[in-house]
Amino acid sequence: MNSSIRALWVFLLAALLPLLGGGVTLRAQAAGGPTDPVAGKAAGDPTVYVVTLRGKLGTPELARCHRALRDAEAKGIGYVVFRFDLDAGTQTEDASDLQSLFDHVQGTKVGTVTVISGRATQGAAYLALCTDKAFCLPGALFGEITKPEQDWDELLADDSDQLMKRRLAGVREALQSRLSARKNKLRPDAQKMALAMADPRMQLVQATVREGGIERSRVLEVQEISTLQASGAVVLAQEKMTRPLMVDARTAEDVGLTQGTIQDLDQLCTEVLGYPRNSYVEVQDNWAENMVGWLEIMQPFLLIAGFLLILFEVKTPGFGLPGLLGAGFLGLAMFHSYLVGLADVGEIVLFFLGILAIGVEIFVLPGTVIFGAVGFLCLVLALVLSQQSFVWPHNAIEEDILLANLVQLTVQFVAVLVLGAILWRVLPKVPVFNRVLLPAPEPAPAGASAGSGMGLSDDRLTALVGRVGRAATVLRPTGAMEIDGDRIDVVTEGEFVEAETPIRVLYVQGNRVVVAAQPPVTGDRAGERGNAGVVLLLAVVGLALLVAEVFFVSFGVIATLSGVALISAVFLAFQDSVAFGFTTLVAEAIAAPLVVMTALRVLPKTKFGKMLILSGPASDPHAAAADPSLSALLHQTGTTLSPLRPAGFARIDGKKVDVVTRGEMLDANCPIKVLEVTGNRVVVGRS
Repeated sequence: MNSSIRALWVFLLAALLPLLGGGVTLRAQAAGGPTDPVAGKAAGDPTVYVVTLRGKLGTPELARCHRALRDAEAKGIGYVVFRFDLDAGTQTEDASDLQSLFDHVQGTKVGTVTVISGRATQGAAYLALCTDKAFCLPGALFGEITKPEQDWDELLADDSDQLMKRRLAGVREALQSRLSARKNKLRPDAQKMALAMADPRMQLVQATVREGGIERSRVLEVQEISTLQASGAVVLAQEKMTRPLMVDARTAEDVGLTQGTIQDLDQLCTEVLGYPRNSYVEVQDNWAENMVGWLEIMQPFLLIAGFLLILFEVKTPGFGLPGLLGAGFLGLAMFHSYLVGLADVGEIVLFFLGILAIGVEIFVLPGTVIFGAVGFLCLVLALVLSQQSFVWPHNAIEEDILLANLVQLTVQFVAVLVLGAILWRVLPKVPVFNRVLLPAPEPAPAGASAGSGMGLSDDRLTALVGRVGRAATVLRPTGAMEIDGDRIDVVTEGEFVEAETPIRVLYVQGNRVVVAAQPPVTGDRAGERGNAGVVLLLAVVGLALLVAEVFFVSFGVIATLSGVALISAVFLAFQDSVAFGFTTLVAEAIAAPLVVMTALRVLPKTKFGKMLILSGPASDPHAAAADPSLSALLHQTGTTLSPLRPAGFARIDGKKVDVVTRGEMLDANCPIKVLEVTGNRVVVGRS
């Protein structure tokens, strides 16, 4: 994989994995649509789910497999049987979708069984190697997981053979990892045959070998024959196998690739699984799986259209049809990934949290950057993870999947930006749309001053400062105002302003016209910001609650209320202006620790603090020490053996003594002096 792509993905994961809870697993097992009721199943009766697969393992088939596994997990079903009927598996199956199903099959606690009748290749043969058990019907064939032909990119490359070797090595490495994760391990000969199904470079030979006077049948690679002969073994007969490997039912059973040959599903239930005859239920397609096929085709268009509609909603007043359609399109795009097991609830939540964070950046706290950056990273991470079943690639196949997903995502973002820019200029000139969108700028006539980019000359734009107009749209904080018959694109300093509200132009900075709601004039208090008093009150209440948390045991309730008050103060301050919001945020960040420190160090010494804090019984300052030797320590010096918080141990006059300070915290190995000895209490201070 390209090093820059790898570095980018490492940065995204490092930035956003803490948002997902750090150790929380990102990939939940299984996903699917609505479930079918199991007709005729009495409570407590064991049931086997059967999923019949023919031809290509496309998204509808994979979604049905995920649903069967999920339902079996939820209802306590013993086994899920994947039955390959006629020809199953083709070369056009999606590698990422198949990876997701293999992960689910090997991660579930439900028993999984494959029954092969007919011919199973590609993804179907791969799935047979991942399940707990596999059986063949008479005449069945399976194998040929990868095609021996080169892909188009390999044929067109400068070193096509090297690219093909890399692809086959990646498939073999991935399959070897799958085989090692099987619950029922394969024998060495069976493992060789499984790998030969994936790597057509492996030439296997079925040979009869005499070693130590014993003849037996073995599966060998060609290069192993000479090694055996050199060790003294005699190869009596040998027969080359096909490349890539295809095996019949008898051979698969002999070497241990399958657990046997059966006649039908009834025999599987009764003789192998130990269930009554006819105890299996066929899992049928439902509406979600019928829909997922066209969702797969439409997903890129749904993502692009969804983002464009969200952008259109930002440029129009209120929340209307474009926003609803955009959210619906994006939801459908994620629903496709959910059905085929690529996305779970975590990725879907992360996706919409990203959109929410960007919305906060645009509408609530413009200019803060942090919300926009976090939202963008959340979107990228959710979109990539919703297209693959892993977080970080572990082999060449997964690296190719990740690279393809990143390229596809980049193309989609570029498409959104280009189409958004085009629509931004075209739609204001189209009837109906020009009523809700700002018109595109028109070139200034000859001899006029330079255009502002808003349809007005710079001279006229500057002259607007201090004038009052009305909000033509809702300002959130951007929108449009009307003044003297002109419609101008404006922005507030963070506050939201309803349509038809009188607004005043505060200043013009380049093409940026900054406005604020025109307050009602009420004598000398005209123009005073209404939120300032509430912000101050909330901040004071929050700080006061911090002090209360120090003295009263509330199990965190008072601290929580304090945090709510302080955060609310910052939020309301940002509604007034960005400058006011940052000022409040910085002031609280400085004041909160100072208040806590003051409460801990100063208040206990005040009359009010002494009333709140319990003190021990008064002792006679002239009382003698219970241990006569302690009296001799008065005014002597020593060194702390442990940190005093405020009690601990110190070495004084060569003795280890239990001491206490008057409240100060001292580190270990700190010089001290004995200030007071009362009873058995030795009070010390820093020397």
